[in-house]
Amino acid sequence: MLLVLLLLLGCGRAIDRPLSGAAPGTVAPPTVGLPPTLVPSFRPLPSPSPGAAGSESASASPSTIASPSAAPAPPIVRTIAPPANGNVPPGAPVTISAVLVGRGADLATASLAIDGADSGAQIDKRTPRDWTIHTSRPLPAGMHTARVLVRDGSNAAGGFTWQFTVGEAAEAPATQATPPAKPNAVPKPGGP
Repeated sequence: MLLVLLLLLGCGRAIDRPLSGAAPGTVAPPTVGLPPTLVPSFRPLPSPSPGAAGSESASASPSTIASPSAAPAPPIVRTIAPPANGNVPPGAPVTISAVLVGRGADLATASLAIDGADSGAQIDKRTPRDWTIHTSRPLPAGMHTARVLVRDGSNAAGGFTWQFTVGEAAEAPATQATPPAKPNAVPKPGGP
């Protein structure tokens, strides 16, 4: 019986054991609250989008309830044109576009810049969370950079930057193969 009692007392919670060892005859103080290495963290719950308020049912399943610790997902950019590192024929206006998707909230703003300048792009809003941004303009031959930025109603931001070439891609300069070095010829003794 004494062995069981010693075993139970020796297997107390790790947080109740002193770091430097227990002095004979002392009792560990009880721990109240969170251990000192943990700090409480509270994030506000994301608000539902205005369009989703009417679609909620009274019997929401646990899988559809947002977790208080889950951060809202930022919007994303997908389906870009021209493709990243793609080539566009010269002489005709180039159409630059991207599909924008709001994942955590409805989309609020979007912009498209070409070579660092605002392109004055148009936005087609198919749904509050599915937009297409696009512009068409003549561009000189060479490499160009397109950058899309998007922000949703919860102020989460997303974006994408890519490059494409108008005209033929500049070819890398040809490198000449250097012939392998020949070992120094050492005359044989007594030979020519």
